Amino acid sequence: MLRRRLIQSSSVSAAAATMAACGIGTGGTSSGGQTVSTVGQRDVTLVWEVEMQPPELEKVPSFLTEWNQKYPKVKVDAQHFGGGDGDKIEKMLTMAAGGTPVDVVGKLTFLQPLASPGGLQPIDALVKRDKFDLAKYNKNWLNDFDSYNGKLYGIPYGMGGSAMVFVYNRDHFQEVGLKEPSADWKNAWTWEDYRQAAIKLTKRQGDTITRAGAEQIGNFANSVPIIWGGVWLKDHKTPACDSPEMIECYTRYSDLIFKDRVTTFSPGSENLGPQHDRFYNGNVSMHWILGSRLPAFTDPSIYKVNWAMVPLPKGTLPNSPAPSGDVDTIQLALANPKTVDESWAFMRYCLEKARYAWLMSRLPTTTEDANAWAKENFKRAPANARVEVIVNGIAVARPQDPIRSHPKVNDIEREVRTPFQNDFRAQKISVRDGLQEARRKIAGIIST
Repeated sequence: MLRRRLIQSSSVSAAAATMAACGIGTGGTSSGGQTVSTVGQRDVTLVWEVEMQPPELEKVPSFLTEWNQKYPKVKVDAQHFGGGDGDKIEKMLTMAAGGTPVDVVGKLTFLQPLASPGGLQPIDALVKRDKFDLAKYNKNWLNDFDSYNGKLYGIPYGMGGSAMVFVYNRDHFQEVGLKEPSADWKNAWTWEDYRQAAIKLTKRQGDTITRAGAEQIGNFANSVPIIWGGVWLKDHKTPACDSPEMIECYTRYSDLIFKDRVTTFSPGSENLGPQHDRFYNGNVSMHWILGSRLPAFTDPSIYKVNWAMVPLPKGTLPNSPAPSGDVDTIQLALANPKTVDESWAFMRYCLEKARYAWLMSRLPTTTEDANAWAKENFKRAPANARVEVIVNGIAVARPQDPIRSHPKVNDIEREVRTPFQNDFRAQKISVRDGLQEARRKIAGIIST
């Protein structure tokens, strides 16, 4: 509902009009007519939208040392924006309508809801002018998170996601005689391999599960379908949640939970402890890494078990796609038409050497930078943790479900996906009937 309100509100219209009236860029023009950078030639302060708590904010001065040395006239003011993406977008559009837009966006996942009403500046011309290398970034990410109406508005700096990779307890696998699954995304295990492992790893005392084979899978609405190649919405306009892929994925997931009874949501699993503690404490054998939880896996005082990474399994339908993690990225973008040159220079500063990703303890978004980050940050991980799995996952990550950047995603989440999840878990409705009803509801929402 928030995003619909944003698109319809007068503040959006005012922001778009303000930005259009201001024009784009501060660069000069060469004798050949090409725009050239004039950054550093005037005094200006850039407002940098971030989501940082005191530990990160305290590091900002040292983060800016090289920048201040190179551009002493261009100050950077990091301002913390709390709440979810919708809250951040609403605040930024309100600031723009009031004539004081932020300059650099540093914490959003999908840029389309901010780009569509005119809240961002396209960077295609800057990329071309400076011969900025986009080839090192996953094309799916640039399309999914950073593009709108054929224009590029941002660059991903750090990775997140609800199930970037799976992890497993190597001691548990050895205990029950299971062969460790392949670390190769191109030769990954299948859903059936995963299911059989979960069955064998689960321990019970009567009807009580004392060790679950598998944790609940990431985000119910996003992480489960990606294994089977299913989507809730196709091309931003066609509901597809009752496709064979979606029916299969939720049927198989339901069987894992309620028939096999081997997950942390299965009946009898109530005493295994809080979600993330369960894997640390050895009460579940297979888990997944949430983007914000990745740094915890670098700390052996938290993860005391002998763990290793593994790709997500491949679905078992004939048309199931190659495996991919459920991966989000966090974007850098330009919002103020009056400071485009300075903001673009700062955006590049953040991306160079993966500075911003290091500051925020996020895995960088290029394979080269991610290798360096992983080598340093996982040096205290178990010797055979197979950290290369998460790094190699960058190249194979598939597109996200188009529903996630739809302007009415909040309405769909509240009115469709959450009720379906609740009914699924309470076993109040069959998977097929639930997904067919979801399709009808989504069609109604996006048609208005």
